[in-house]
Amino acid sequence: MIEKLSESVVLCDLGGVLIDLHWEKSARSLFGTELSKEQLLEKWLSLSSIKTFEAGLCSFADFFRAFCQENPVSLSQEDFMKEFIGIIGPVKPGSIEILRRLKKNNRLALLSNTNALHIDFLRQQSDLLDCFDRLFLSYEMHLVKPDPAIFSQVANQLQVEPEKILFFDDSKTNIEAAIKSGFRAFQVESPEEIARTIGK
Repeated sequence: MIEKLSESVVLCDLGGVLIDLHWEKSARSLFGTELSKEQLLEKWLSLSSIKTFEAGLCSFADFFRAFCQENPVSLSQEDFMKEFIGIIGPVKPGSIEILRRLKKNNRLALLSNTNALHIDFLRQQSDLLDCFDRLFLSYEMHLVKPDPAIFSQVANQLQVEPEKILFFDDSKTNIEAAIKSGFRAFQVESPEEIARTIGK
């Protein structure tokens, strides 16, 4: 349990924290390789096409072409889109209930590296996003974590001091960047961990 701050904001990541991801399965289909999970993740994070798309700086068609230039795939654009959307898994058990409970005494916000395809798909599957007072989505902000600018923009738009933002993410890299930006940040992989940390 952490020390409670007045006027604090609970800021959550999405994938890996509040929803499950079918990331490894889809990545293998997209890359068409038999790399280890660690190698797949390293390769995924190294692609500028993904960063550009999740920063909202290109269309899906342009993303597909750029991805194929970086890592040739045998899928058609339509099949590629299906696999890409398939990365989004179900909402983790307890997510909505815990967020609604936290919202009674906290402002809730979401900060996610994502894209319009994934967000539209999630909205069709769940009311999860309705739990939040503010949504900070990388493709709308034209910034991606762990860029320090994205954390500064979040604090400015929330109109709170960085130390009053409690940030929860499953990525160690993003947590470290948030801490450097003055946030109180915690690495978690479930809504239950968020509730335990806050003491709710």
